[in-house]
Amino acid sequence: MMPQSLDPLRFPLTGVRLIEASAGTGKTYTITGLYLRLLLGHGPADAHGELTAFARPLAVPEILVVTFTEAATEELRGRILARIREARRAFEAGESSDPLLAELLRACDDRALATRLLLTAERQMDEAAIYTIHGFCQRMLKRNAFESGSLFDTEFVSDDGRLRFEAVADFWRQHCYGVSLSLARAIRRHWAEPAALLQDLAPHLATPDLLCLGATQLVTPGGEPESWQQYHEAILQRIEAFKAQWRQAALDLEPLIAGSGVDKRSYSSKNLPNWLAQVGAWAQETTEDYRLCDKLERFSQATLVAKSPKGNPPEHPLFIAVDELLAQTLDIRARVLIEALTEVRERIQQAKQRQQLLAFDDLLSGLAQALEGPTGDLLVERIRELYPVAMIDEFQDTDPQQYRIFSRLYVGQASCGLYLIGDPKQAIYGFRGADIFTYIQAKAQVAAHYTLETNFRSTQALVDGVNGLFAQSSAPFVYDQAIPFEPVRARGKPDGFTLQGEPVPPLPWCAPSGDEPMASGAYRQRLAAACAAQIHQWLTCGEARLGDEPLQPGDIAILVRTGSEAAAVRRALRQLGIGSVYLSNRDSVLASQEAQDLWRLLEACLAPSDEIKVRSVMATALLGWSAAQLAALNQDELRWEALVEQFRDCARLWQKQGVLPMVRHFLFHHQIPARLLS
Repeated sequence: MMPQSLDPLRFPLTGVRLIEASAGTGKTYTITGLYLRLLLGHGPADAHGELTAFARPLAVPEILVVTFTEAATEELRGRILARIREARRAFEAGESSDPLLAELLRACDDRALATRLLLTAERQMDEAAIYTIHGFCQRMLKRNAFESGSLFDTEFVSDDGRLRFEAVADFWRQHCYGVSLSLARAIRRHWAEPAALLQDLAPHLATPDLLCLGATQLVTPGGEPESWQQYHEAILQRIEAFKAQWRQAALDLEPLIAGSGVDKRSYSSKNLPNWLAQVGAWAQETTEDYRLCDKLERFSQATLVAKSPKGNPPEHPLFIAVDELLAQTLDIRARVLIEALTEVRERIQQAKQRQQLLAFDDLLSGLAQALEGPTGDLLVERIRELYPVAMIDEFQDTDPQQYRIFSRLYVGQASCGLYLIGDPKQAIYGFRGADIFTYIQAKAQVAAHYTLETNFRSTQALVDGVNGLFAQSSAPFVYDQAIPFEPVRARGKPDGFTLQGEPVPPLPWCAPSGDEPMASGAYRQRLAAACAAQIHQWLTCGEARLGDEPLQPGDIAILVRTGSEAAAVRRALRQLGIGSVYLSNRDSVLASQEAQDLWRLLEACLAPSDEIKVRSVMATALLGWSAAQLAALNQDELRWEALVEQFRDCARLWQKQGVLPMVRHFLFHHQIPARLLS
């Protein structure tokens, strides 16, 4: 299906429709425009003479908008409300400079009615159905408890970690206690305790379709073993049988390989006997675990053929046996994970049912199961009546279960509307559990496919640069039939980044000179130094401008892959006298030095008579006292007593007004903001 350029004023408001929107192309503007059309019942005839309107004007509570974070829902709610107010004022005034609102005004036959509809919508925004995916599922399960089969009196828990650990611990006790010593050692190689097993299971517990984690099973001649112990023993027997085969053929191998066409630089007179000796020593050992000799791969038939570029590779049944051995999963790990995944899931669900608890993942699975259950058709009708139109923002972050819910509700329903809005290029990275194949599946099921083709955020030079970069590949995203790169036009910032009046290239490249290989550490340091030097030049030359404004340090962001790269760049910047702030969503604020200093302050306020705790606060970087100032406290009894009394005052202020007024009082009493700002 070829994508169409989206015109928000002529977009058909019924059916399942996909809107692909790259960054900066006006996605939120489009969402708010479609929302206004649904409220007003707007719908001119399209190019084929078919009406693009919905059957009737919708009320605010009937338009479902789903996104993936609480912050995004609040932002959308605010943007939609602001747009409704802007439209209502335009209809009251009878004019607007906004092209979309001006077109709505021209198409309106009854401005007074439209104004009343918009005023009602403005007053109803507290009832707007703008939810996260989990919030939507929770409301549907509660509102339709009979149809969904969910309990009326359930408690929602945001963290079911305790239940998960208890389920894994029960599984561990039942299956891992009492096993043989050799099996216990095999299990312990992967998991020393239940918490380690839970860490491997956790990403998959909320995925009911996942059964085996893609593991290849070892199948013995008598069928699959019934118990872990039998499975474990079958692996040991398989390894022992190969060792016997090796011992029997060992004497024939060196002359066979040496006389073949194998590369003698690899299989030299030094390497070959050494490798054979290492494998031979391993073959003589008693088989107590799954360990294979790391030199075994040198003697696989596939490797020997690859290492004989001129032909005449050495051939022997033992070499084929090596290939077969290395191709098998000779480990208990997959078997344990398969059973644990199924059983731990069941234990968690049973515990939640007993305690009448629901967690985030249960909301999704609960609604999905209810829609497929015996009363699913009735539940589907109820939800369609509530929300005849749904918009799924950031649709690229949808996983298979989430899409199954909305597909069940809206796909194939010509009288309803489902708008899937997202950027498939972001689905590639799997943010928030996104599944690229779910996106591709949904794209194949929609009635029409639209794109937003104009970037309003970036300069023409940057847009041209990005288009040119991706045009170098015919399939930049691998799945080129499902996710092609669609070039966009620019109508955003008129001027970009200039240096001495000349535009700076939007996508410059920097690479170390020389052809010699470079160690990763040296490469990182050199690129960090180059980055810092470039920024230093821009900030000190006085001729770098963004549009009409001089370039400021706060205009610059440096994106890195790892914390070590960030540290290298920060060091390079610091050497040139440039300050920087490292922001990472992996770092906890509680791990920062400021948090440690604040913790010491709170402890001292709770125990002002504890001399060590008070002195600990005064020695923090927060206060910035010198060693001489700290030492002087030992000689000045009056100052010490005044300091202790101040901490007592802080404790009383904490009890009376709360912790924040106390901290604020302490900061300003010691002039900490002024010192840090200087």
